[in-house]
Amino acid sequence: MKLRETVRDTMRTDLLAMAELPYGGEDVDQLAHALQAGTLAVAAGSRPALVAAALLHDVGRVPRVMDAFPETPHEEAGAAYVSDLVGAEAGWLVGSHVLAKRALVATDPDYFALLSPASVRSLARQGGAADAEEVQHFLRHPLAADAMQLRRWDDQAKDPQARPLPMDELLDAALSG
Repeated sequence: MKLRETVRDTMRTDLLAMAELPYGGEDVDQLAHALQAGTLAVAAGSRPALVAAALLHDVGRVPRVMDAFPETPHEEAGAAYVSDLVGAEAGWLVGSHVLAKRALVATDPDYFALLSPASVRSLARQGGAADAEEVQHFLRHPLAADAMQLRRWDDQAKDPQARPLPMDELLDAALSG
């Protein structure tokens, strides 16, 4: 029980560190984005690891995580951090949310039009659409569909008018396993 509370406290600290962190030109900060993504995961009835990944998918942008993994893309820093904090499944999902975006651009003809202007700009920095080999390798992973769903929540979680679930409810859902 004490370990669970320590993880919960760490997750809360990480999420609060996202407050007022800009989100690449989006109309929400990183905290609002994280809570919205977590709320979408809960609304979909997701298992705890997927809720945790939704909440923490951009934790690699938190300064103390960035400092621990200098010169590392946010998804890779976040993957290493989340794997240690809540487990390999959530870590893999966090680490794959950028590749999932690139794979969706390559495989879903309607997906690119759903991206915000800021997400289109970051896609260019992230390598653009995944090539056929990258897509096939990614899709063979047993969690690829979950990573693609996480990516879709990531894209939807940018609404300044959204009313996400309270942080405590989201942490409960992420740690209920």
